[in-house]
Amino acid sequence: MKFNGVLEEIIERYPNIDLIEFLQQKLELPCYKAEELATRIEKEYLLKTVIGTEQKIVHQILEKPNKSELPSKKSIYSLESLSEKEFEYFIKWLLEEIGYELQQVEATFDSGFDLVTLKEGEKISVQARRYPTSFKVSNCIIMTSQEAMRIHGCKRSIIIVTSYFTQQAILDAEKANSEIWDADTLAKKIIEVRKAASLIVQPYFLQYKGSLLQSLLALDKTKDFIIEPRTGRKYDLFLPNVKFPLLSFQAHSDDVIKCVYRIKNNEPVGESEGITLISIDQDNNRLGPNDTQAYTLIMQYLEEFVE
Repeated sequence: MKFNGVLEEIIERYPNIDLIEFLQQKLELPCYKAEELATRIEKEYLLKTVIGTEQKIVHQILEKPNKSELPSKKSIYSLESLSEKEFEYFIKWLLEEIGYELQQVEATFDSGFDLVTLKEGEKISVQARRYPTSFKVSNCIIMTSQEAMRIHGCKRSIIIVTSYFTQQAILDAEKANSEIWDADTLAKKIIEVRKAASLIVQPYFLQYKGSLLQSLLALDKTKDFIIEPRTGRKYDLFLPNVKFPLLSFQAHSDDVIKCVYRIKNNEPVGESEGITLISIDQDNNRLGPNDTQAYTLIMQYLEEFVE
């Protein structure tokens, strides 16, 4: 009976409570026992209670607007179509480029993730959500943002969505000291980052080293490109905020046996329709320039997309 009373008090006060210390005092437990019990309580009671409450809020976050309220034209960057991994990578990249220092990242069940960032010494809570542009985000998201601010000890927050906000959400965000970024804001910030990068004289590419395969895979370590592996030792090379690949290549052992440009006449194309730089014939003879020449040509091709 004593435990049931303690549990009720924990649920009522959570998360504004040091759970381990509370259990030690109330139940007179040693530290290691309190830690074990705290873990069990969080899994069996607290997470279910908190998540259930959050899910009720989430159902109210998205509103279907009237046709007249929909944007007349979509953003040039279709971020809502990104995968969860691509969306997270993109937001992290964008924030770092703007000058935010990422401190903590937490996944959520609500099409996104939460971050704690630092900028000019200020601690800022960030909520990033991937929502379809056919819906507007209601003022309920301001409630979740305020809760995140409280949990992480932040005085202001940024709410980032790939859609748009209702008018009430915009008004409530101003009162709550929350900065809101919608699809149009994200597009503008991408353009600003690209323009700023073009003013800085910097080497975009690593020097050729080892082999063509090693040199291409090393591009994934830069901020300019993402390389996604596929089956059969095939790889696609992307810009961080672009859905379609710029380049596809395939390896055998340490050799690149196929390399195809995926942008043709300024349009993305399938691998079979792309411009082939390296291939092999029916007798497995390599066709195309040697590795160093091929790397130079590939860098010249990629320069068109990062300038």
